[in-house]
Amino acid sequence: MGESESIFTITPMTQKLLLEPGEVREGTLLVVNPADAKASFAYKVGVTPYNVVGNDYAADLATKTERSRLVDWITIDEPLGAVAPNQSKEIHYTIRVPKDAPAGGQYAAITVGSDERDTSSAEGMTIKNVYEMASVLYAQVSGEIIRSGEVLENDIPGFVTALPIVTRAKIKNDGNIHETAQVKVTVKNFLNGSQLYPNETQEENTEEMLMPETEREITREVSDLSPVGLYEVTQTIEYLGKTSSSSSLVIACPIWFMAMIAVTLGVIIFGIMMLIRRHRKNKIVV
Repeated sequence: MGESESIFTITPMTQKLLLEPGEVREGTLLVVNPADAKASFAYKVGVTPYNVVGNDYAADLATKTERSRLVDWITIDEPLGAVAPNQSKEIHYTIRVPKDAPAGGQYAAITVGSDERDTSSAEGMTIKNVYEMASVLYAQVSGEIIRSGEVLENDIPGFVTALPIVTRAKIKNDGNIHETAQVKVTVKNFLNGSQLYPNETQEENTEEMLMPETEREITREVSDLSPVGLYEVTQTIEYLGKTSSSSSLVIACPIWFMAMIAVTLGVIIFGIMMLIRRHRKNKIVV
């Protein structure tokens, strides 16, 4: 029997929790084996810290910090299991919050990956999938909550030689709890004012998470535009009850178009110079 290639899924991918010191909380997530799988999927469940590194928020699932004590509070009821094709299974977990738990944000990830035990049966060989997925828990422990932060940068380029148009924002969270920022970009035709982005068929992801005591750089890319044009681009950031808005005229002009303009101007200038030279020569002859 051969090994089947299939990608399982878990849901939800993120969970937001409000916890009280001394509380016991139960939760679930769902493991789904797709319909096109040819065998059962054996999984193993674990718990890791969840942190972010750098302004680009690279995930760190290894380093334990004061903000990832949540790892020690979680137990998985059945860390090993299997799911048949086109079936799903609930994973139950329990959070036991210490009475002296610090107020503010606590973060962990419940990971689901392949279990390489030999669980072959008459139905076929179990999938040994190399993929691992995680459901991130954003927990807020009640107590003294500090909410503080600001928008540090809200930048739009004035000139681009190639799409996409990329806007940038830098946002700071120096509180003790995770926050949400809404980052929205609109693009209009500068000449007639018609809105080009987002349109009725585009779903714009505007929500961004800000972890405590961090700065995050956020970019937005708009590519479904004409490569040559004049655009009015606006980026609006709503964060901690305040709004930061930036607008700019963006000139989109590819290098090949600039080269064509340069050649055309060169030909025109050369023609004018030749006409002037010929005119002067005719005056001398007369």
